[in-house]
Amino acid sequence: MANDIIDPRTRMPVRVRRAGSLGQIDSEFDYGPQPIEKRDVPIDLRERYIRHDIGGVGPGGVPLLPGGGQDLSQLIHDVHSLAGTVVLRRGLLGRVQTITSVPSLVINQLEKDGRGYLLLNPAGVVGLTAQGTVFGNPDVTLAGAATLASGGLGVANYNTGRFIVIATFVAGAGPVTFDLQTLDPVYGITWVTTQTIFNLVATGNAYANVGNFGIDVDTRMFVTVPAGTTITFSVGFVLKDGLEGTSAGATQTIFLGGAGVSNVAGYPLLAGKERSFYFEENVSLYAVTAGPSLSMNIFEL
Repeated sequence: MANDIIDPRTRMPVRVRRAGSLGQIDSEFDYGPQPIEKRDVPIDLRERYIRHDIGGVGPGGVPLLPGGGQDLSQLIHDVHSLAGTVVLRRGLLGRVQTITSVPSLVINQLEKDGRGYLLLNPAGVVGLTAQGTVFGNPDVTLAGAATLASGGLGVANYNTGRFIVIATFVAGAGPVTFDLQTLDPVYGITWVTTQTIFNLVATGNAYANVGNFGIDVDTRMFVTVPAGTTITFSVGFVLKDGLEGTSAGATQTIFLGGAGVSNVAGYPLLAGKERSFYFEENVSLYAVTAGPSLSMNIFEL
């Protein structure tokens, strides 16, 4: 055609076009738009390079970093240091909340800018030997006919257990039985009696070394007082031959999650462990246990 020319690159005829009303360049119709020159890019959109000084120029005019990128390495180190540091804004505010078998609201974050929280499940027992109370401080008074179950005691990291009872009969002569129970591992809700370790009929003190019988994962004490008998008592425990660390029993674990959190689907916070979270605006957190009431320390960062 009269208006065609031969493209020297493809040796094919190309129709000659005039610039349009918007000033398009002829070649852009055939080969697409050309890259924008650096001088035509707004200064806030131009590429910038982290460098101490210019150590030379690489391919394409890209400045080379002296020392093999030492500035980038320092930047990465600084970012990691900041990420591993707990940032305090208005001070470290701590509180203690009791967590039960019914899901309860522990954090309701309403701040627009968000906030960090550190959650701690205090260790109930730590080390190779642990001691504490099953009942007591203050002593328990129980009038028959009645039964009373203690909270669960995590014994997963211990091989043997000993129990000490101090009892005063206020009325009647018993017998008052103290049964050691272990938690069923199948459903995690049924307590099974393993043995009767005390059978009291008069005021006095008693000691029982149960060895490893009934010292499984979680254990508790179950007291039965017959009709006509009233007793005041305390029960202490000593766990020995343990592993270093804390008990991992389910009864020492707090489970975190939404409003419907359970001890099956919740995030487990084991005894002696902590977990930090950053909460965005309008985020709530609930907590629950597998049965016994546990205290959780909550720190606002």
